[in-house]
Amino acid sequence: MKIFIKNMVCNGTRSFVIKELEGLGITYSTFKYGVIDLVEDLSRADRKKLDLSMQQYGLELKFSESDIISRIRHAFLNR
Repeated sequence: MKIFIKNMVCNGTRSFVIKELEGLGITYSTFKYGVIDLVEDLSRADRKKLDLSMQQYGLELKFSESDIISRIRHAFLNR
């Protein structure tokens, strides 16, 4: 399962996300800037917990890349 994180701006943010994943017992195989490949799919309850912890710091989780791509496209077109 892939998770996309909106509003990641620095390595400090990455460190925070890793700490939250570990605290919630969520394992990942790779974590590239704004994209996390999880080892296992998240339950609905785990998604909600992770989403709430990310929102505290202005981060937004997306479970579909198409939403992020459309927002980026919109941002460039409306410059």
